[in-house]
Amino acid sequence: MIVPFKEKETAEADLEERLYMFPLYQIFYLQKIVKRPPRDIRVFVIGEEAVAGIYRYAFEDIRTNIARGGKAEPCTITDELRELSLKAAEAVGGGVLGVDLMETEDGYVVHEINHTIEFHATVRTTGVNIPKYIVGYLLRKAKK
Repeated sequence: MIVPFKEKETAEADLEERLYMFPLYQIFYLQKIVKRPPRDIRVFVIGEEAVAGIYRYAFEDIRTNIARGGKAEPCTITDELRELSLKAAEAVGGGVLGVDLMETEDGYVVHEINHTIEFHATVRTTGVNIPKYIVGYLLRKAKK
């Protein structure tokens, strides 16, 4: 569950309530809210390639997931985005990944790397045949 804590009392109440739940719910991942535009960037990394990128816009939620009502637009993968996305993918062992980045005043920040990727909106938005890249990658891996 993702919950933005805007004041100390809300955070304390939510965290205290979770202490009485099943142990799995007692694991917390706390992150400072990053000042950013109302969007993030998803770069699809398949093996050694950054094959497509989209901007994901949030409207009524801080989460930009397309499945939660976010909107996708094409994002040109600059050299900087490509390099950062490939390094992030390499840091977790590579493969078929969605690297999520935010634009901040200090530059791009990787905030999540996903090993399960939904790409329907990306294929429709960018015209990039991501399944074709995935199959090609898997065939190359199988031949090794």
